[in-house]
Amino acid sequence: MLVEVVARVASDSVDDLRSIKKCCKDFLDASEDKHVWQQVSLDKFSLVQWLPNHKALSFLQRCKESGNTEILYREALREFFSYPNGNISALKMVAKEDHMEAKYVYGMILLCSHDDNLRKEGLEYMRFLRKSKCIIKCRNNVKKFANDLVWKGKEMLVHNEIPLCGCKNTCKGWRLKKGVWLFLDDDEDDISLCENCRWDHEVNFFYRLFNVC
Repeated sequence: MLVEVVARVASDSVDDLRSIKKCCKDFLDASEDKHVWQQVSLDKFSLVQWLPNHKALSFLQRCKESGNTEILYREALREFFSYPNGNISALKMVAKEDHMEAKYVYGMILLCSHDDNLRKEGLEYMRFLRKSKCIIKCRNNVKKFANDLVWKGKEMLVHNEIPLCGCKNTCKGWRLKKGVWLFLDDDEDDISLCENCRWDHEVNFFYRLFNVC
């Protein structure tokens, strides 16, 4: 029970974890549990440690050894966008571990593919996120990391110019306000609208984010 309490604190902030460890020996002992290291937040750490120090690297290594999905996701991002390697297997693995941002990135990469089966698989990931009402949150979190990637998507992402939506005219699959396409907020999402049209706009955003022309 105490471990779960400390894990919840750690998932909010690493600073809060440091504070609770100072409260008493019981909290200090609980903080060493593997479950706590799996849950601890890495918000204080950038995607790339440009000026690494031993303490930070040791902390991140402990997170990795404990199976913290956030650091596994970050390493998978760097691995995929590290031209010319472009290994997507690690990102796929983390996406299957229910890490939401990993699901978003992996799903979007599949939607960029020329392979129809891969695009269908990508749709399943995006539908999951849509039902969970976290598309916008995932999009914003991924955007924070984009500038830290040395090699951008133009080297690694496929630019598929064939849209998912086959409608030539503006279909009712996206809400048009004052003549400008706007992303729907998750709370306003209308599942009766054309799903493919929605993802076409999400793909275009993804291309712009990673400088894919």
